[in-house]
Order: sequence, then C-alpha cells, then structure tokens
Amino acid sequence: MKFIETLRALPLTRQLMLGAAVLGIVLAMTFMVQGATKEPMALLYSGLEPQYAGEIIEELEQTGIPYEIKGGSIFIPEGKRDEVRFALAKDGLPRQSVQGYELLDDVNGFSVTSEMYNAAYWRAKEGELTRTILAIPGISSARVHIGANLRSGFSRAQSTQTASVTLSTTHTLSESQAEAIQYLVALAVSGLNPEDVAVIDPTKGILAGPKTDHMAEPAMAAEDQAAALEQKIATLLEARVGIGNARVSVSMDVNRERQRISQVTFDPQSKVVRNRTINDSTESGSGGGGALTVASNLPADEAAGGGASSSNSAKNSSESIAYEINETRTEIETLPGQIKRISIAVLLNEQALGIDPAAADAATVREALITDLQALITSGAGLDLERGDSISVELMPFQQVPADDLVAAPGMVQQLMDRYFWSGLQALLLGVVVIVLAFGVVRPMLMPKLATEAAVGAAGTGPAGALGAASLGEAGGVSPESDPFAYLKDYAKEREEETAALLQQWLTEDQKVAVNE
Repeated sequence: MKFIETLRALPLTRQLMLGAAVLGIVLAMTFMVQGATKEPMALLYSGLEPQYAGEIIEELEQTGIPYEIKGGSIFIPEGKRDEVRFALAKDGLPRQSVQGYELLDDVNGFSVTSEMYNAAYWRAKEGELTRTILAIPGISSARVHIGANLRSGFSRAQSTQTASVTLSTTHTLSESQAEAIQYLVALAVSGLNPEDVAVIDPTKGILAGPKTDHMAEPAMAAEDQAAALEQKIATLLEARVGIGNARVSVSMDVNRERQRISQVTFDPQSKVVRNRTINDSTESGSGGGGALTVASNLPADEAAGGGASSSNSAKNSSESIAYEINETRTEIETLPGQIKRISIAVLLNEQALGIDPAAADAATVREALITDLQALITSGAGLDLERGDSISVELMPFQQVPADDLVAAPGMVQQLMDRYFWSGLQALLLGVVVIVLAFGVVRPMLMPKLATEAAVGAAGTGPAGALGAASLGEAGGVSPESDPFAYLKDYAKEREEETAALLQQWLTEDQKVAVNE
C-alpha cells in the first residue's frame, strides 16, 4: 500500500517515465528469456519446387509449427523435425515432382490424336522409371529419356530402340548397379536391349552403355587390391615390429587395354596325301609325199597308185597330288585389369627392432634383417620378380610427436561452452541492461532527492534541530525551498510517529527553558 501511495504522490510526468522504464525492462527480460531458451532450427526440406514447397509451408501454418525459410530450404525446431516429417509423409507430402501414369488421367479420348496420346504415354513411362531410379540409395537426381520408335505403318524396317539415363549420385556407382539400371529401363520398354541403354553421370562420365569398355572399373579394382595387399603386409610386419611401427605402400600397374589376337599355325611335318590324280594324253599325226596332182583329188581306190602317206603319235602323262596339313587356330583376348607390375615400399621403425647402432656387427645384422623381410614380403605378396615386380625395405627411426602437440578431446564443459557460450553471453548482457534500468531509472523515480541542508535550517540548531534534520533528510516529498509548508505537511503525513516525537521533544525543550527562566 505504501508503494501505491508513493506512486500516486509522483507527478504525472514521472509516472509516465516510470511506466516506460518498467515496460522496457519487461521487454528486455522477455527477449533475454526467448534468446536463452530458443530451440535451434534444423533442416526440414530443401530443393523443392515452389508449388510443393508452398504445400509444406501451408501445412506448417495450419499445425502452428514455427518455421524459417532460407533460400530454397525450410527450417523448423530441431526437436520437432522427425515428428513433422512422419506427419507430412502420412499426408503424402512432399509430393513427387516427377509425374508418371497420372498424366494419362487427363487424356480425353475424343479430342486427343494418336500422336498426342503416344507423347503422353512416353512421358508417363519416363516419369515412372525416374521415380523408381530415385528410390535407389545414393541417387540424388535422375532423368530418363526414351527414344520412342515412331516408325510409319508402311515401313518394313524397324529402327533400333534406345534410351538414356542421366543421374547424379552421392557416391560412385559400381558396374553392377549401372547394369541394374540398364536392365530396369530395358525391361520396362518393349523391344529395348540393355546394351542400348546409356547410364550417364555428368561429373563422372558414361557409367554404362554402348561402346563402353569400363576403363575406370579395372583402376578401381586395382586400387582395392592394392589396399588389401597393404593391409595384409602391414599385419604380417606388425607381428614382428609392433603395431604402428610399419608403413606399407603398394603400387600396381594395370593393363587397361582390350586386345584380341587371332593366329593360324601350319605343321609341314604332318602332311598326309588327301588325293592323287594322274592324267595321260596321246597325240597322233599323219603326212604324205609327192607333188599335188589330179590323182590326189580322186577317191582312195582310184588314187591308190597316185601317191604315198605316213602317220606318228606321242604319249604325255601328268600327276597331281593334294596333301592335308595340320593347322592350329589360336585366339587370344586380353581383358582390362591384368596386373603388369607391382611395386612395394616398406618403412620400419628402426627403434622398435632393437638393433644397437654402436655394436660391431650392426651393419651385418641390419642387412640380414632386411634380406629376411624382403623374402617374407615377396612370399606373402606373391611377387613375380621376373615380371618386373620390385620391393624396397628401409629401416629408419620414426619421428616422435611431442606430448605438447597432442590435442585432447574436448570435455563436457568445453562442449557446453561451445554450444551455449553465445546464448549465455547474450543473456548476461541483457541482464546487465535490466539491472541498469532498474537501479538507474526506476529506483531514483521512486525515491526523490531531499535537500537536507534546507531541512536543517528550517528545524533550527541544537539536539532537536539535529534530530529534525536527520529525520527530514530521510523523508520524501516536496523540496522545502520551494514550499516549506507543503514539505512539512507531506512529512507529517508520511511519518506521523516521528513527527509526534519531534514535536514532543520541542515542547519538552521549551518547558525546560521556561523553568530555567
């Protein structure tokens, strides 16, 4: 009640200033509490098309969940993210941005030509295949293009059906995954062969398709083999030198060319007569002597005595022999991935081997140990020195990391400082502002200044005057210099007991003075 009376005794201007100060303190406290207790925001969805992002925002507004939009991403409080995702998925949100067979729902058979229906059908087919490919883990985006075979009805020749799949992945797809996408598209389109489907990654090139020899697959296989061989050799050496005292590096040269060689070889020592042919021919001829007369033109009987003739013959013989010879046909195909050469480098910690450098036979022991380790690694890795494989073993002291350079894992206190430092600093600053406003603005308004010197002058001298000055110095009200009567009135009203005691003291002093006189 006394506080309310004090407020009522203040002038109107001070009441307004006091109200503004209290309102500022309340707002500052509210802002401080909200900043300190605000839950961090987490990503809900990003990269949605505007119409589908609008559906998500509308649903969030209807459920009263706070959200923030930054660029193309939607953020909500972290504690509600999983719950909101399940709730949106129950309602079918976010909707698929790729349309499939639902495109055929709007096709009107009375106003659509066959070309228009075919275009809508292939669009729906591409959309359904895109949806299926996007469901594969590791694929962030995909697009399917089908080369529709729109041949004329009068054409007898049918062109080859083709298709292509363009996709973006979060990790490199294996050859089997690319082939699975090829078969997925080929089996969904009638007349399409899996070999005619090209799988393309814009950043990694052609993953599968026509005329691809999978050049990157042998390199990846070689890297996997090299890593496995490194682990195998390191495990073998650490049994001798201890864990962390061996470093192994394996390099493989892999043949990345595909080559096919065809060769035919004949054996001349294995000839066998397949057939033999002999041809005999005889040639004969005739001749006559004497002059040409009339008798030579007469019949034979009449011209018998007209002249004389002679004849001869020759005999020719030829032989043809055909042989059968053994022949060997050889076809050699070299596929990519064949290892051409292996190089192994091994570095061991000399300090862990226990070799005394000051010993007389230190060099001999060192060379013997290196020789034994080389033989061990050669046998364990299956090296072929005739092929050109090489191995190098070196013994060197490892560099020891000083303990001062080691960074300890952050503790619980450090993690709390990293997470809540700025929010705590913000709360501290706002708290200082509130304290300053409370003690610098509100308190002076509620406790006005008193002019103690004027009160002492008005009360007089002596013990009573000192007591009155002390009492008046603690009182509140109107300044005695401006209106002494109003000041005394306020003082008497607020402190009735002290005023009565003061008056009683004054009367006692006056009585003592009168008795003495």
